[in-house]
Amino acid sequence: MFTDADIIYRITRKDLLDSGDLVDVTEHAQTLGFLHPVAVTRAVWIDCVEWTEHDRKDAYQDQKGRLHDLLWMVRAAIAQAPDATDTINVLLYRVERNGEGPRPSRCWLKAMCGPGDNGEPVLTVLMPDED
Repeated sequence: MFTDADIIYRITRKDLLDSGDLVDVTEHAQTLGFLHPVAVTRAVWIDCVEWTEHDRKDAYQDQKGRLHDLLWMVRAAIAQAPDATDTINVLLYRVERNGEGPRPSRCWLKAMCGPGDNGEPVLTVLMPDED
């Protein structure tokens, strides 16, 4: 049995948000009906949301639209998920920032609902290999 004395380091969700390892997207998520705080990992943000003026000009996209699409697909996956699950797979088609042409490609993500720093429900969207 571990005690607090056995813990070398404890990182909180707030720490991850402050460091940029998680990106808070709650404000946009609320416009789509999400009731709890939502964050995406830095890897999800870079791969599926981020879009700058330096990204490919042949794809008519912007960052706000890409975030909207990601959250919409998470919402759709949640609506189809069994009631007693805390992790779901999410299929998203997105144009790769450094890919060939404007054609979207498939990307699997996972969404996990769990306790936040104070035990409140929070949702986190991750790449499949992230914990």
